[in-house]
Amino acid sequence: TATEEDLVKYAFALFLNHDFDKSLEVANMGLQKNARHAAFNRLAMYNYTDLKRFDEALKAADVFFKECDKADYSYLDYMYYGHLLESLKKYDDAVVQYEKAVKMDPTKTDLFKNISSAYEQKNDYKKAISAYQKYYASLDKEKQTPDLQFQFGRLYYGAGTQPDSLAITVEERKQALMSADSTFHAIAEAAPDSYLGNFWRARTNSALDPETTQGLAKPYYEEVAAFLIDKNDPRYNSALIECYSYLGYYYLVANKLPESKEYWNKILAIDPANATAKRALDGIK
Repeated sequence: TATEEDLVKYAFALFLNHDFDKSLEVANMGLQKNARHAAFNRLAMYNYTDLKRFDEALKAADVFFKECDKADYSYLDYMYYGHLLESLKKYDDAVVQYEKAVKMDPTKTDLFKNISSAYEQKNDYKKAISAYQKYYASLDKEKQTPDLQFQFGRLYYGAGTQPDSLAITVEERKQALMSADSTFHAIAEAAPDSYLGNFWRARTNSALDPETTQGLAKPYYEEVAAFLIDKNDPRYNSALIECYSYLGYYYLVANKLPESKEYWNKILAIDPANATAKRALDGIK
């Protein structure tokens, strides 16, 4: 006859083996015997979360954190609770749990990424950037790679292009975009075999020049287009279309119609049904 301790060990072994359904089944067997048992409720919360059965996970979490006997909480408990609340779009509550987790185990600095993500999803970019800075600063120099810097750029870009609100002034928006531009510039130099640094520089400069009268994004879109043409790979078609759309529009605004037509026709060569290109060419006629 299996004891409670046997069931806990078995359910936890199944969980560690990612057999979440079976682990949950064993945990529920334990809960039928003892509904206030901390380990069974913990495993129910973990497994329901990993199975994306979030409503049931929330019920298990409520019992685990409020009703269990002799519960000894770990950073993993708070981390899972944070994941669950973030999945339910309860971002502020998720941050509270992530902060409890990292306070309990300060070595788990990866959790600052989760805190950053939760703030980003509620468009609180200042706090998202601050949390991501804590994560990035915790890494050894050799681990501070361009792909991690890229997230800084994305967050600054998000701050600079978020919908109008009282949360950010015009000057703060511009400063965020300038920070994004310098970040993507550094990435373009650090990873010259990737088009992403210049591609996002183009997007950032386009946001700095919303009327497209200065052509701030033009050199970057031209550079990316040349880079992607050499690749000759259909996977880059959507990025190429974005480059050509900007350049077509830039020349349209500048009233250089032959050059504008050239770029809209390049789009139709990739995507013959592209409605924007068709509309632009109809307007030029």
